[in-house]
Amino acid sequence: MNNHYFSVCEYGVATQRRGSDSRVHATVEVRIAKGYVTRSAVGVGPVHALDSALRECLKHDFPEVTDIRLSDYRVSVVDPADGTGAKVHVQLRATDGTQTWDAGCVSENIIEASFEALCSAAVLGIMRRRASAPEESVA
Repeated sequence: MNNHYFSVCEYGVATQRRGSDSRVHATVEVRIAKGYVTRSAVGVGPVHALDSALRECLKHDFPEVTDIRLSDYRVSVVDPADGTGAKVHVQLRATDGTQTWDAGCVSENIIEASFEALCSAAVLGIMRRRASAPEESVA
């Protein structure tokens, strides 16, 4: 994903299960104006781990992301006839406590669609917060 604020270079997520214990680990690399940032995170699931790693990458340059929370997450199958190979539409709702917005993505890969939607939600959150911030006066 490329946008005005950051570009995702690479991401990955791995799930490990041993007995009843499950661990999910994600790594995200982004390019920001100042260079490349790579962070890893552990989550209760792949979307949580990717979200946490993305936030870790962005929070220094875009502190607005620390206020963004996922308030709803829905997945729907675009063409049920394709079974498990069908495209899915991931739709999520995010909030910063003041404003609420929706983001989504369609893909055959549910992790890809989820991550793209998370990135879109982060970009929209940054844009909204910066648009509502008072302009600095020039002396």
